[in-house]
Amino acid sequence: MQYPSSSQLQACLKNLASGVSCPEERPFRVDMLPVYGGKPPMYTVVILSSAKERLREKIGEILNRSFSLGVGSFTLKGPEALLLISKYGQID
Repeated sequence: MQYPSSSQLQACLKNLASGVSCPEERPFRVDMLPVYGGKPPMYTVVILSSAKERLREKIGEILNRSFSLGVGSFTLKGPEALLLISKYGQID
């Protein structure tokens, strides 16, 4: 299974941010953490936007997952990244 690169996921999240009227050019920073042993990668996501609350709520709705109040960074598992890509972007 092909998982998105960090830049693809970052572009996807930027599309998501434009849907909630996020004014920043770069609302997220995404880095991929390789996991060995044939497991899917993990991604670290940092919300750089001032609209953290709206972005956190939107991502939580899509992933059916809640985030702690005030959280500005979190990790995503490979399947979660694919779910976001399926809604707001695509793998080349």
